[in-house]
Amino acid sequence: MKHHEPARELPREPAGSIEGHPDVAWSAPLLLCALESALERFRPHVPSINALNVFPVPDGDTGTNMLLTLEAAVRAAQGARAQTAGHLLREAARGALMGARGNSGVILCQVIAGLAEGVDGQLTLDGTALARGLTAGARLAYQAVLNPVEGTMLTVLREMAQAATTAAESDPRIAGALLAARQAAIQTVRRTPELLAILRQAGVVDAGGQGLAVIVDALAAFATGAKPLIELPEIPVAEGRIAESMEFLDRLDELHGEETFGYCTDFVLMGEDIAVDEFRQRIQELGASAVIVGDRRTLKVHLHTEHPGLVLEAALAFGELHAVRIDNMNAQTRELLAEREAARAQVPDSPIGVVAVASGEGLIRVFEGLGATVVPGGPTMNPSTEDILSAIERVPQGQVIILPNDPNIVTTAQQAARLTRKQACVVPSRSVQQGIAALAALSFAENLEENIQAMSEALQHVRSLAVTRATRDATVDEVDVKKGQFIGLLDDRLVVATDDLASAVTALLEQADPSSAELLTIFSGEGIGSAAVQELAGSIRARWPHLEIEIVAGGQPHYPLLLSLE
Repeated sequence: MKHHEPARELPREPAGSIEGHPDVAWSAPLLLCALESALERFRPHVPSINALNVFPVPDGDTGTNMLLTLEAAVRAAQGARAQTAGHLLREAARGALMGARGNSGVILCQVIAGLAEGVDGQLTLDGTALARGLTAGARLAYQAVLNPVEGTMLTVLREMAQAATTAAESDPRIAGALLAARQAAIQTVRRTPELLAILRQAGVVDAGGQGLAVIVDALAAFATGAKPLIELPEIPVAEGRIAESMEFLDRLDELHGEETFGYCTDFVLMGEDIAVDEFRQRIQELGASAVIVGDRRTLKVHLHTEHPGLVLEAALAFGELHAVRIDNMNAQTRELLAEREAARAQVPDSPIGVVAVASGEGLIRVFEGLGATVVPGGPTMNPSTEDILSAIERVPQGQVIILPNDPNIVTTAQQAARLTRKQACVVPSRSVQQGIAALAALSFAENLEENIQAMSEALQHVRSLAVTRATRDATVDEVDVKKGQFIGLLDDRLVVATDDLASAVTALLEQADPSSAELLTIFSGEGIGSAAVQELAGSIRARWPHLEIEIVAGGQPHYPLLLSLE
């Protein structure tokens, strides 16, 4: 079995040995160059970081999530025109917050927020401020994760902060603190399998920790003028995938209702002290589907209106306009939205809105048919905080329940819930099967608290089964897996590996013990035909005749079969 090594051993650099940039601290322009350098040096490592996924399934996206978050931070910093390091990092932190994707992205955005806190009020970033920032970032990251686990990205971050603090006490130069943090990161990443059994069983190091090590390695290389120590992986970056997921506004056109007719109008409003509430009220009077996110200095605005000129004129009274884009809706968009709105029209009005994450046309139709607003996403493409927040703001209700439907999206959903002024709560569904069961438990006659309780209880009454193909050799939970085999996961735990799809499903159901269950729902995904699904259902009926079986064409990627046992 191939092990993914994070880096070769890093020798300790004695104080005073630093070559390259002699600066004690980084000014705002130099700090921006360092961040840009880190981003470009991180990019080629994305495939290898993704490959460190514990389960050998095609949803290892830690590297992608960290890249998208880092790109959002750098874009914000580039647009800041900051004169101080503190100002630049505050803008980078704001960009990272809105662009954060997945658990690794949320933690990375907390690291940047911590750095902004550590350098607050200073013109430059020196080693002492870096140490303070990493310490603050570790604190914020541990607070952001519901159940912190050692042997993960969190441990690597904490050890980095401690090493930087020790180094800064004797050497205030930025390079000295970075070299110490890099040393700690690489060594701690190597130890993550010792701290977390599932990493040891899978033969990998922690992916998020490896990502942090790559970033701090790049920053240290920039400071010293030396080459990064973590070698460039030989896996090429896939073309096209990253760019397709960058702009959250590009997808909003497909997610609104009948009010989308007219002109899709997007712009950024900048000012020193924008009257946000007054601006929001004024813009909402001029259009529909308004999404307004940001603060009193920078707002990102999206809405649909019949009179975009009036909107822009009104906005000018509050600040300066940037990045203006106006698109005319076309007939195909109207037809698509009419179909989706017809499905929503069948759902009774409710004071509570629901936002759910799902991928696959069939699964999206299921959630929309139950009254949810869907955020496209799932394995390999986790939505950002901004994606979920925009969906929360878009639903008309003041109370919103969020169904993340993936363990890697729960933290992002919780962060989005904290950012809205609406009363938003997360029901921590870890699969689309759990999400559908929870949504079915929603009662229009009950209040928010009662629905949260009922939907949370519904999560406990469904078993989530999934079948996919292994992308590499591995040993997980004492199950030996060969690349290309069908593997079965039961409630996030890998329990089956076999060469035959039908055998995988049968063994998976045996592990789930359906003797006390009544209903089995089969969601067919990409790569499996209806005839094969029907044949499989017949075999299941013959083995467990008491089960009622429903088949839904889910269309989900990567997983040919998802099964729900209730």
